[in-house]
Amino acid sequence: MPNRERTGKLPATPISGFLGAGKTTLLNHLIRNAKGERIALIVNDIAEVNIDSTLVSAEARQLDGAIDQVVELSGGCICCSIQDDLAAAISELVQNRQIDRLIIESTGMAEPVSIAQTFFANDIAGRPLEDSACIDSLVTVVDCRFILNEWNAHEKKGEQRSLLRQEDDRPLFELLIEQVECADILVANKTDLLDETEQTEIRGILSGLNDRAEYIATTKGNVPNNQILGRKRFDAKQTFSGANWFRYLETSLDENEPFANLRKIEIPQSTLVQPRLSHAIGEKNGVARLVDTFIYRARKPLDAERFNRVINKSIPGLLRAKGYCWIEGQDDAVGFLSITGSTTRCDFLGNWWAAALEKGKIDRSQIPPEALRKWATPTGDRRQELAFIGINLDGEALKAQIDACLVAP
Repeated sequence: MPNRERTGKLPATPISGFLGAGKTTLLNHLIRNAKGERIALIVNDIAEVNIDSTLVSAEARQLDGAIDQVVELSGGCICCSIQDDLAAAISELVQNRQIDRLIIESTGMAEPVSIAQTFFANDIAGRPLEDSACIDSLVTVVDCRFILNEWNAHEKKGEQRSLLRQEDDRPLFELLIEQVECADILVANKTDLLDETEQTEIRGILSGLNDRAEYIATTKGNVPNNQILGRKRFDAKQTFSGANWFRYLETSLDENEPFANLRKIEIPQSTLVQPRLSHAIGEKNGVARLVDTFIYRARKPLDAERFNRVINKSIPGLLRAKGYCWIEGQDDAVGFLSITGSTTRCDFLGNWWAAALEKGKIDRSQIPPEALRKWATPTGDRRQELAFIGINLDGEALKAQIDACLVAP
């Protein structure tokens, strides 16, 4: 049905989640199982290099017609510094009547409320965007192991609390909690890393924060499309006030009961006490001011043993690392590094285009534009291109350590 056109508003599904929760994995699963539904994607990364967009685009190229367009928004967060870019991108996609659905993968630092508010702004022509596009559901992906570890670490501190004034920077973990609280669907990812007791505990924590949201437990982002897309669960009033603490305040008053506002009610502790990132990171670190991105680039291969020592030791403040690497002795293979919390992976995703060209398997006209943009003589597209995201990262020290791992090609 190549000429079929969409009728009505363009439905959009924003996918939020903290760094390393598994948003891109879920997104790739959804597009692989589109089954004829034509999907447009907006992929946002706070780093200068949008690694996630490259991965999604590579996945999309392998499909036949499922992905109509991938829009990359980099260099800022769509919930704040480049929110206007998001509105403009949605406005342009709305005009394509061949698109059935839009999925937005936000940066790990994005606030779902702010993304949703974009749909109530004006489009590029000055008309209300909500007249032509609508939110289907707000989806938040949660790294179960990470949130449970942080929660339990907080609980062990007993009654010790950090008193923050209104003007103080909010803890990063509070952002994660707000992503949970403002969700229509919660995808509890990496449940394979929890035992049965822990799975019960994480479900209790998440429902204690937002029991309005539909809870989906999964591993490796493997969720059927019909559980995520086309659900129509978003309701501005209910979603924005979905946090349990907010609803407790709203429902704790009985207009027919004198002095009802003084009545004692039972509220689970988890809805009142906001956990924070581990004590080593700091208690008052703000999101926008202290989350740093360090991009490492080089055109020499890395010594595997030396590089392994660097990435497997503690890097102060590191939250997430992701990107491409060229390993000595593996000159044909594209290395892909991913660091999340205490987990480090370096996989090989295929071959560099330069290797195929050198072996005569292709000619230069067959090299895709995205590879040519990264091309340099004599290494071709072989390179180090790594994004490190963290709190108060010492980029110069990290650069010096990785530089010491480079060898002559």
